[in-house]
Amino acid sequence: MSEHFDPWVVWLVAGLALILADLFLAGGTSGVLLLLGLMALAGMAAALLGLELTGQLAVAGVAGLLLFPVVLWFMRRMSGRRSGAAGQDTRVSGEIYAVQQWGDRLGIHVLGDFFPTRLEPSSAEPDRPLAPGERVRVVRFRGITAEVVRVTDTDEGAE
Repeated sequence: MSEHFDPWVVWLVAGLALILADLFLAGGTSGVLLLLGLMALAGMAAALLGLELTGQLAVAGVAGLLLFPVVLWFMRRMSGRRSGAAGQDTRVSGEIYAVQQWGDRLGIHVLGDFFPTRLEPSSAEPDRPLAPGERVRVVRFRGITAEVVRVTDTDEGAE
């Protein structure tokens, strides 16, 4: 004897499984699994309205198209960052590093990775380029570039 599941139950299980997978596997930061889960819930609603499989898939697809910008906006808002800006990394912001030469680039090693540096325009002596061995403080990151200011002897003593 074969058991028969209503289509809406399959959509519901798929939707909840995808949303829970997003929460537990990606910490709620994936967005893709969340979107797929919401699409499955829209397919469930279509099944409850009595639409055939083709209609259910169409409703799920249209829901995905409509929900994509909403999920994207939500994920950006929940990340706490503006779009396109790396902003501040609290693990390194304010820390003092020595400028190092690596190949033909100047930069700093932060948490085991090399980051090119750019002197912030508001820093002391903005016209004088950075030199290897010079001490700098990280202000923020823009992409992979660390924006830094020079550290003077008075700055180090103030800490």
